[in-house]
This record gives sequence, structure tokens and C-alpha cells, in this order.
Amino acid sequence: MNIFITVMLIINSCAFVFDFIFSLYLSFSKKIRQEKYYGGSRNFTTLLLLIPAMNEFATLKRDLPYLVKLHNQCKNFINLELVFIDDDSSDGTTELLDKWSHHANLHVIHRVKPNAQIGKGPALEYTVNQIIQMNYSLGKTLIGIINADSHFDSDYLKEVVATFQNSSYDLVQTRVDIYNTVDNLTIMQNFEFSIYNGLLQMARTNWGSALASGNGQFVTLKMAKNVGWSSSLLEDCEFSLKGLLKGYYGTFLNTVSVKQEGVSNLRKLIRQRTRWCQGGLQCLRIYGGAIMKAKHLQTIVKTFIIFFLMVPYLSVIVVPSSIISVSVLIFYAFYRPLIGLAIIFTLLFIENLVNTLMIEKQWHESNLEPPKNRLKIFRIIFSFAFYRWVLAFIPYRAIIRQLKGNDSWVKTAHS
Repeated sequence: MNIFITVMLIINSCAFVFDFIFSLYLSFSKKIRQEKYYGGSRNFTTLLLLIPAMNEFATLKRDLPYLVKLHNQCKNFINLELVFIDDDSSDGTTELLDKWSHHANLHVIHRVKPNAQIGKGPALEYTVNQIIQMNYSLGKTLIGIINADSHFDSDYLKEVVATFQNSSYDLVQTRVDIYNTVDNLTIMQNFEFSIYNGLLQMARTNWGSALASGNGQFVTLKMAKNVGWSSSLLEDCEFSLKGLLKGYYGTFLNTVSVKQEGVSNLRKLIRQRTRWCQGGLQCLRIYGGAIMKAKHLQTIVKTFIIFFLMVPYLSVIVVPSSIISVSVLIFYAFYRPLIGLAIIFTLLFIENLVNTLMIEKQWHESNLEPPKNRLKIFRIIFSFAFYRWVLAFIPYRAIIRQLKGNDSWVKTAHS
């Protein structure tokens, strides 16, 4: 038993040190070289915004008038067209979109069962195939993927188009922020998306390539045609990996963001993250070997991708080691109060320090305005540790689903 506890303590110590060093790296990593976005010679004339719209009646009824007006707001730099993907909706979305389909520059793609509601990837693949048949120029057309609940404007799209025009990238991922930060659960999602993932995407870009990350991803029509989407539960990651294997690279645009609704129900959040986690396991099984063998990819890119996809398996070991370590520390504090409490407070100080550094780094890099009430920063810092524990057992659920062969897709539910 003593040997087992010792091994668990060593594993947890190694995980803590790695997390600390990696967080410090993100906090002090170099800024993305913006000069890469200037001096290009490409000319894109059309941007097709693909908006998956399965049972999005309430959201679209509110936002459609604004979305339609975006065309005129963007016409001085791009021809914007909206493509709504109605995935056999049952809440009135189909009828609502049909009423708006007479507008110029607005297209509606209807899908019906059994081919509908089987995943975001198949819906995107079907839609892009329909677009290709419309004879858009592969070299002058961009594809954007925006969630129906997103908030963005013409300035956001202008920055995206400029990034493509002035670089050689075929994929641009923008920062994602959460707009309904009304409780700890949504505030933590905003920290996770806007702060942590933002810094992570900057590091990926500097290493060689950013990865598509759900909402706010843009690609050239040429890449969309040659790579395509599949049925993975993490379709954005799968698309990025397939693209890398074919020589397509991505960058991260950190100075603008698309805002989306955070999941405010814990059960729905766990369901969403389980799907994402299982999708990562699928990508590891299908593409892990090919990524490692790809001679054109840098070693650091390969290493990060494989490590990122293996996190669920590593968590199966790290989570119980963390529980045992915390229990040992609490037990030790009863017998050696001064030393035990000193260790606990030191560990808490280190974790909260790196969270603070990451927040300050991202606010500086992305030109985000810090909250006027600085106490909100402490709320973010201290809540994130609990948030990570809430999500700590998701890898177990994902692995169990994978072992059972259950790869059913369930759309993220919003309020």
C-alpha cells in the first residue's frame, strides 16, 4: 500500500510540475508575428458563412434581420453570402428559413433524415459539396463556420478576410468568447475559451499550425474541397489533422473574437465535453499513426498533437493520483499542521499565480479590456481549480462510451 501511495504521489507531482511549466510557457511565450499577415498578394472575392441551424428557431428569429444586413456592411471588402444548414429541424426553423430564402445572398440547404442529425461534420461536408456545384472559384472563395448563437460584426469579418489576403494560410481560427457570463459555470468557460485556449492557439501557430476549434473557423474553398469533413464527434480537430497531412496549415487570429453562448447547465456541459473528449479519442485512433509518420510536419507539432489527443488516457491515471495526493496532504496536516498547511497554501499559491499570469498575458496580447472590478479576476482565478475538478471525470465517460462502441452525436443544447 505504501508503494502504491508513493507511486501516486510521484505521478501527481510530475503532472503538477508539467502543468506549472507549461502554464508558465503560455504566459511568457512570444507573440504571434503579425508581420506574417501583411504583404500578401491573394485576392478573395466571396465569403460563404455556413451556419448550422438545427432547431435554432428562437435564435434565428432574433438574429436573421441583423445577419441579412451584414451583406451591405461587408460589400466594400468581400461579397458575403449566408448559407443556413437546416438539419431536419422540428421547431419551426425550416419554415422560418424558407420565409427568408427570397433574400439575395441567402441560401438554405435542407437535409432530411436518415442523412440529417448525424453530426456537424456530415452536414458541413454535404453543404460544401453543394457549394462546389454552384461553380464558385476555388482560389477566390472563403468558407466560414459560425454557430447560430454567435455574435459578430462586419469588422470581425474584415479582419478575417485581411488575414487570408495577406498570408499563405488556408485556415484561420479566431478567438472565441462567451457572452453570457452570468455564473461561475459560464465564467469558467470564458476563461477556458478566451484565455487558456487563446494562449494555446498562439503557441500552436508559432510551433507550426493552429487547429480549428469549433466556432469562428474559416478556410479556403480549395482546402474545404480537398480535405473535407467526416463523422468524427470532434469534426473540427479531424478536419485540421486531415488538412495537416495534406499540407494545409492554420493560424490563430487573437485580436478579434466571435462571441457565443456558454452552456449554463452542468449536465448539458458534461454531455458536450464528453462528446468532444470521445471525438479526440477517435482522432487519435484514426490519425495518430499517420501524424507521427508525416515527414513534412515538425517534431514539435507532432508531439503536441499526440499529447493533446492522449490527454484523456493520461487523465485516467492523473485524476486518482490527485485525489490520493490531496487526501494525503489533508491527513498530514492533522499531524503536522504547520508543514502540512504550508505545503497546501504553497501549491494553491502556485496554481493561482499561473492563472493570473495567463489572464494578464492574454488581455495584453488580444487587447481585451480588463474588468473595471478587479475582484472579478480573483473570482476567475479561484473558481478555475474547482471547474477543472468538475470536468475531471469526463475522460472516464468518454472512454467507456468508446469501448461500448457508442458514437452517437448529440447537439450542444443552449438555453
